[in-house]
Amino acid sequence: MMTRTLLPTSISAAAAAALLLTGCGSSSGGDTHRSAAAAALGRDQLTDATWAEIQSEAESTCEEEEGMFALATTMSADDEAELALRRVNVEYVCPERLAELDEVVAGLPG
Repeated sequence: MMTRTLLPTSISAAAAAALLLTGCGSSSGGDTHRSAAAAALGRDQLTDATWAEIQSEAESTCEEEEGMFALATTMSADDEAELALRRVNVEYVCPERLAELDEVVAGLPG
């Protein structure tokens, strides 16, 4: 006789976000994002604590509504490295918003 294990049909938003941030369960997606984030910050690698902070920030940025997205991604960045990191986060976590980010950055003075 075969035994079945029933799983819930829905997962929590936090679990779904964790899967998204790690490349839907594949370590290569998370590793690629982590490497790109380190490069944006001019580092060879990131500590686990720093990486956790970056993942949390990426999730928060991508959840912002259109009006706040510009502030969350550009205006509150302290320097070019932080702005580059935020672009990497958008590219890996919510790529559907990349055009929106590029439009905002194109409109920045300087």
